Amino acid sequence: MITRPNRPRSTRRPAVPVAMALAAFLLLPAAVAHLYGQSPGWSPGTLLEAIPQPGFTPAQIDELARPLFEGLDQPPSRLSVSVYRLTFASRDYDGSDAVIHAQLFVPLSGAGTEHPVLVFGSGTTGIAEACAPSREQPELVRWGYYRANMLSYASHGFITIFPDYLGFNDPQRPQRYFSLKAEGQMFLDAARAVYRFFERHDLPMRPAQAVFTAGYSQGGHAAFAAADLLRDYAPEIPLTGVIGFAPTTDVATLFREGAYYAPYVLYTYSRMYGRETIDPSRYLQDRWSRSLDADVERMCVDRFQRYYPFDGRRLFRPQMYEALHGGKLEERFPALAGALRENRSGLSGHGLPALVIQGGEDIIVTTGAQERFVLDLRAAGSDVRYLVYPGIRHRYTRPAGFSDSLEWMSARLGNLQAAGEAGP
Repeated sequence: MITRPNRPRSTRRPAVPVAMALAAFLLLPAAVAHLYGQSPGWSPGTLLEAIPQPGFTPAQIDELARPLFEGLDQPPSRLSVSVYRLTFASRDYDGSDAVIHAQLFVPLSGAGTEHPVLVFGSGTTGIAEACAPSREQPELVRWGYYRANMLSYASHGFITIFPDYLGFNDPQRPQRYFSLKAEGQMFLDAARAVYRFFERHDLPMRPAQAVFTAGYSQGGHAAFAAADLLRDYAPEIPLTGVIGFAPTTDVATLFREGAYYAPYVLYTYSRMYGRETIDPSRYLQDRWSRSLDADVERMCVDRFQRYYPFDGRRLFRPQMYEALHGGKLEERFPALAGALRENRSGLSGHGLPALVIQGGEDIIVTTGAQERFVLDLRAAGSDVRYLVYPGIRHRYTRPAGFSDSLEWMSARLGNLQAAGEAGP
């Protein structure tokens, strides 16, 4: 473990967000009607639409990203960035066709320049349509300043794709919240869609044969899920490394340490596995279970974190709480234990190098839990760089670790280039 001291804070005062002027460009359509209906049998990663959006200069990106960094180290942006709205084909956890909506951020550089691809997943925003990460309006409700975050990566030379999770913008299914298969397949298909975008568009820059998956909190779960599924689902994708910003890879641990996410996971699993197998009312107290179906449709993360208790003793039924914290989950609730185990990500033995960034003051996934994941990941064959930032809470891991993530990816790319020049 490397403990990373806090980076010096800027003396600049945070500027008023300019996102108000950009709000019209943040909202993706609720659905693209002609893309739904009968399953057309698209191959995973098929690019369905690519719609240009207004681009950004480095100065505009720096201004837009200032509230994200909040005085933490903010490296100046280098490149202008073009933006596109994409839709592409993927597969649900059960193998059925799905359409994914995403934002693509392309760094503008000279002819023949190659840029690595970064697939990035958001933290929890909610399950209902209104909660899709692409719909964030941070000047009204902050979920993560994700658009500014992605623009910042692109301006530093990474072709960055930021997908909404499977189920968003889809009238036929809710988000597959913490589904290893749905998330991991979607990430890999996002990488496929990037390469197909450049096959279709005559642009001077090109994607390199190097892909990174990354994400914050839930997005870290998805980034590691992509590594788990790579060999069988998309072996042609040149996945180079995985980054987790406070990744919540073990759903059972999330239930224990950040209980207020559990109702939404239980709702999702009841839809995936069937209510006869996973019935939320078996695990949640009556006051929370009786209105769960309606609550997931009306509350995004900024509201449900205030609605549900963080203390699991006030959320779960006593038998569930005792089983969860007493090591009896497998014995007393085997169906749920099996679902949680099936959707734990990162530990398949994929062997990919990883960067794990953790805040020393994180209460959603504690440092102890993260250290256990890092040890297990190393034991499974991955070279892991583990950075802990003293005083940093869960939500600030992305801005605190931004510069280190750039450095780590650049080092990985340097190693690939050196290996290529050395030859077989």
